[in-house]
Amino acid sequence: MKKEPKQARSKASVAAMVEACARILERHGYAGLSTNAIAQVAGVSIGSVYEYFPGKEAVVARLSEALLAETTSLLHDRLDLTSSRNDLPVAMRHFLGALYSLMRRQRKLLRVLVFQVPYLHQLPATRQLQKDLQQVLQTGLQKTRQHYQMSVHPHTLYLMATSTAGSLLHLVLMAPAGLDHEAILDTLARKLSEWLIAG
Repeated sequence: MKKEPKQARSKASVAAMVEACARILERHGYAGLSTNAIAQVAGVSIGSVYEYFPGKEAVVARLSEALLAETTSLLHDRLDLTSSRNDLPVAMRHFLGALYSLMRRQRKLLRVLVFQVPYLHQLPATRQLQKDLQQVLQTGLQKTRQHYQMSVHPHTLYLMATSTAGSLLHLVLMAPAGLDHEAILDTLARKLSEWLIAG
């Protein structure tokens, strides 16, 4: 962004622009996104858009940051509900279920971001999500350490975070018809737990 909004009115305007960006992407895809379209849907002037964003790419980046914040908040809320006495596979299943539900709710937007936005992998929010997943896994391990003697290498955490994100994304966006998604989440939770326990 060119600058952060400080007043309540300007914050509301920026939020409206980001929400407009999401609505346009869901309805018309990335090809239908423009600063003029964002201004029209948000109900602001084109000058207001350019006051805060240099172009539509910056609005997409801000939208990605908002999605990241929602995801991170959900994951930490889930961790807060996890007791140190929880069985690891059960805790893992709750964690995966929460993340899957969020992705399902945002699947139209995710489909466009993943398949149509060419610079998605370069956005800071995309890179940060991987780090946050690793951190959540690490925190979860700390909470269950009294029942499971685990020492997990950072390479393993990286593989688990990226594999989990990729598996869930595929399940939400590309899974063949007829698959039992709940059974797949059960299996994924069990396999990840076995991987952790095995070290």
